[in-house]
Amino acid sequence: MSIDLQAKAANPAPAPGDARHTSASTPVTPVSSPPRIPGRRNPRWIALGVVALCLGALLSYFIYTRLVTETAVVIMAETVYRGETVESSDLAVTRLSGETAAKSIPATQLRTLVGQKAVYDLPEGTILVPGGIGKVVIPADGRAVVGLKLTTGRAPAALLTPGSHVRLVALPGSSSSEQEASDKLAGKTYQASIIDQEPGPDGASVLINVEVESAQAPTIAILAASDRIVVVRDPAR
Repeated sequence: MSIDLQAKAANPAPAPGDARHTSASTPVTPVSSPPRIPGRRNPRWIALGVVALCLGALLSYFIYTRLVTETAVVIMAETVYRGETVESSDLAVTRLSGETAAKSIPATQLRTLVGQKAVYDLPEGTILVPGGIGKVVIPADGRAVVGLKLTTGRAPAALLTPGSHVRLVALPGSSSSEQEASDKLAGKTYQASIIDQEPGPDGASVLINVEVESAQAPTIAILAASDRIVVVRDPAR
């Protein structure tokens, strides 16, 4: 009996809390991490992104087509009245598209317009079209130019711009001899247009060049020499 007891004592059973025996005899299984769940994509944001891309493409196309179809044309930077000479500072360039650009003068012809005359009044900002500026001959066929010197009160102030349509009204003569000779002329009117005007050297008169019919020019010249003309400004036509 004593021999058996000694044998059992020589090989004692491993204690449950002995870490060395546990690690050597039992393998440790690693614990795997749980799979990641993919995040959900908001369909509204996807739709907004698609719409933004489409709008950007449309805007780019619109800008491209506008730049391609636009044409550089000539416009008036300053007002030039009929018969006045056009200077380089009177002209500018802008870009237009459509039918308006097709009927305008291309910017490449700007230099050819300098030095010519306005065929009719060209206000500032006007888009030039063919025929607006050219070689104007003053006076035209069947017309004549007469110079007038009018005292204060015989012509409207600040309204005698070049190209303005006016009426020249004949006044009766001051002396008895002039009255007898001018009975048939007093009160008559003559259509004319202003070429240019400037203050007189005496400071109390205005010098005006008017274009009238050739047949009426001698009579108007006689009336002007006798200081018997009043200028009436008519509405613009």
